[in-house]
Amino acid sequence: MVVQALGKHYFEDSSFPLNVCRVNRNEEITHEYDLTEIEHTHDFVELVFIVRGKGVQVIEAQEYEVSTGDIFVLQGNQKHYFKNASKLEIINVMFSTKFGQGFISNEIKQLEGYRALFLLESRFRAEHHFKNKLHLDRRRLLDLEYLLNNMISELSNKRNGYQIILTNKLQEIIVLLSRDYSSLDATEAQALIRISKVLDHLEHTYQEKLYLDSLADIACMSTRNFQRVFRKAVGASPTQYIMQIRLKESQRLLLKTNQSIADIAEITGFNDANYFIKCFKNYYKSTPLKYRIESQY
Repeated sequence: MVVQALGKHYFEDSSFPLNVCRVNRNEEITHEYDLTEIEHTHDFVELVFIVRGKGVQVIEAQEYEVSTGDIFVLQGNQKHYFKNASKLEIINVMFSTKFGQGFISNEIKQLEGYRALFLLESRFRAEHHFKNKLHLDRRRLLDLEYLLNNMISELSNKRNGYQIILTNKLQEIIVLLSRDYSSLDATEAQALIRISKVLDHLEHTYQEKLYLDSLADIACMSTRNFQRVFRKAVGASPTQYIMQIRLKESQRLLLKTNQSIADIAEITGFNDANYFIKCFKNYYKSTPLKYRIESQY
């Protein structure tokens, strides 16, 4: 039976959903609602640091050997647990980005390594048997463990301004991990870095006409290989992905502005308003005008 771990059990303050926990069975270090060896999902993001030992991480029924220096991200909807956790010392950083939580700034989201490690690696994981996970040497790991221990101390003491310090340290760790991932030599990891460059390009040019050859050039891949890797990493074709960006931006404009349907269609890269209305209805199950009106109540 898969257990659903809820953020309310891990975050003392619902307005500040961040927690750092150490698990070491040898030293009987654990925490309340510790599900390390129980298959579970959760409604938050989890950064896992293997600080000592070896074991097996099971993710979506796939078993992966992990050891000191391995670092990976678990998204909320992934079923996972550890086998042989008695031989491991783990530090988990848990945080939620729901409801506009500001732990990850827009600047961080633009980092190629961030996109690859936090957004794409989990999708690509099963395809390449976790070969593109992030692994740090002992010295680099110790630097990060020092930051993690500081976070644990801040959470324990809760002195004035502790939330600011924790947010800054989390962002520092994410930036450092993003840099480290960008420097990996593994073929699979570099493929994700290349796809992340394309994602950044698309988010800045989504209004323009899509040319697969040009996107493949950005990724330094053949068009055929680019389409294959993009779909595996992102879960959608480039055409589908750019459509999602356009529709999400049109949704934002419908809710935040008074611009006409025709203007929004043009701004977001649709050739004509009728085509925009058709695409919007297929995606949101409502026409743009009806969606705008109903959102006001």
